[in-house]
Amino acid sequence: MRILFCGVAAIALSGCSWMGSGNSYKAASGSNYAAGASTSACCVGGERLSRWNFEQSIGAEFVVGGDAITASQVHPGFPAPAVEGIDVKMKDVYATGYRASLGGSYAINPNRKLTLQGFYAQADGNEVTWGEQGDVELRGTMSDFKSYGVEAGLRQYFQPKGFPLLKSVRPYIEARLGAEHVDAISMNNINQAVITSPLTPTTLAMYESTWVPTGSALIGIETPLFNRMTIGLETGIRYSGHLKSDNSDVSTGGFSDRYAGFNNGGDRYTVPLTLRGRYRF
Repeated sequence: MRILFCGVAAIALSGCSWMGSGNSYKAASGSNYAAGASTSACCVGGERLSRWNFEQSIGAEFVVGGDAITASQVHPGFPAPAVEGIDVKMKDVYATGYRASLGGSYAINPNRKLTLQGFYAQADGNEVTWGEQGDVELRGTMSDFKSYGVEAGLRQYFQPKGFPLLKSVRPYIEARLGAEHVDAISMNNINQAVITSPLTPTTLAMYESTWVPTGSALIGIETPLFNRMTIGLETGIRYSGHLKSDNSDVSTGGFSDRYAGFNNGGDRYTVPLTLRGRYRF
């Protein structure tokens, strides 16, 4: 799935070069976007094209997919009682998070921009049930998902449209690829009503701190706010790659070995709802 998603994003990056309305557009009535049909590399409708843009954004990230806990793969376990695990999705383990970014963009022409941004994201972990040990539920709280990274993309704009109460809105699509560093993740506060040994852990390491690939496919709209400032709203789908399992707590051959296999997931899908500002120089 990761290869497929990144492949789609890569195709979108190249495909944007022929999608859309070309190198020129006609501004909607009242818009501060430059009008005219010129295809000049430096000017549009008699006005110099603003090449460089500063951008910042913040918004919510709704977790919609990916495997967090793969407890159905745990070993039967010895000594008894054995663990009977269940799988838990990322959307059940993590609450709605947030993501903030800073970066810039460069206008290739009036309708197309190269983008580059650094970002930070965080989501709080929930308490979940992930199996049974004897007749007792195994519960624990996933540590928070914290990450930072960088993404580069290509944004394709379409013709501005009139919109009630606004001067105009301009739709766009964007594809991004990048890399994300995810902090180590553990299962904390595991209830141990069935403890039979002081070696039984109440915290289990799950995933190592590591870099993973990312991909995003986004759609959005922009509207002028001031002379050189626009504000936009965007959404879409984001993918964060497969994390590396941390087996330091489940490969000792002791009591905790019964949990081996519960951390074979780690990929993550989110749907963002982002407010983005852009200042053109």
